[in-house]
Amino acid sequence: MNIAVPSRFACLKIEDDDFRPASHSSKQKSANKSNKKANDAAKNSAVNGSKKKQSNNADVGKPKSSSKKPKKPKEEHEKNWEEWQKKDDKFVNDVFEEEMQNAMLQSKLEFEQQKSIVVVQIDREQNKKKKRKTTMSLDQFLDKNKEPNNKEEAAAPKQPEKDFFVEMLEQNQKVITKERVEQDRKQREKVFNEVVSLAHCQEQLEAERAKNQVLEKELKEARNEIALVKLRNTSLCSMLGQGEMKDKAQVLAELRKLTMVKEELTEEVAHLHALLEQERSNKNPQSYSGQTENNTKHGKEKIKKKKH
Repeated sequence: MNIAVPSRFACLKIEDDDFRPASHSSKQKSANKSNKKANDAAKNSAVNGSKKKQSNNADVGKPKSSSKKPKKPKEEHEKNWEEWQKKDDKFVNDVFEEEMQNAMLQSKLEFEQQKSIVVVQIDREQNKKKKRKTTMSLDQFLDKNKEPNNKEEAAAPKQPEKDFFVEMLEQNQKVITKERVEQDRKQREKVFNEVVSLAHCQEQLEAERAKNQVLEKELKEARNEIALVKLRNTSLCSMLGQGEMKDKAQVLAELRKLTMVKEELTEEVAHLHALLEQERSNKNPQSYSGQTENNTKHGKEKIKKKKH
């Protein structure tokens, strides 16, 4: 809290005290009164705080009585704690408002002082100009006559100023409401960000689900194609196996036929060889030659029949 201190130059007399407006002096007096009240309130609060500390210290120094007092339940402690929190918040707000009022009051007083100094200087210059005797031309005289009408026209739109303390209260209320609105806005932003993040997560989840569905369809189609390819491969393998078996069977059949022909031919050759030996042992060569020719013809006919 800002404590007003009297100025060192308050005892000096200002030459232009007579020219100061009455409104400024009344405002300064009201400001001094408000500062005195604020100082008295601060002193009283300090005295009360010191008394409370002394009483607490005295209570701590006293010996505890032998009789045990009943303990308060937790609910009463919580209620008292909430009440103290509310009082503390209210006290902080009141102190803040009071400090703001004092600061604004001080700034207003400084502004009024500067304004009064400027007004006094302007009045001095105007008085000096009035005292000096100056010659005036005809144009200046005519312009001077027109000036009051212009001043009245300029002063017409001015509205009466509000009371200073009312303005102070309004400004304090605006500052407090602005802070509350800012806090509410921050809380709303947090909630809004949470909602936006949740909606974004839901959108991403839906997109992932759609992708999973597409991938599942592609997987099913690929599995069906793989099953068809497997069936085709099995059919081709069976066809190739059947073809190979047919070729082998034909080769084996021909081989059997050839072996049978070979066996028959060997038998014929052995038979002919035996006949030839018999004919050699005989004495008649003619009969031997006729028989050999007949045997050879007979053997050739048999071989031709077997081939066909």
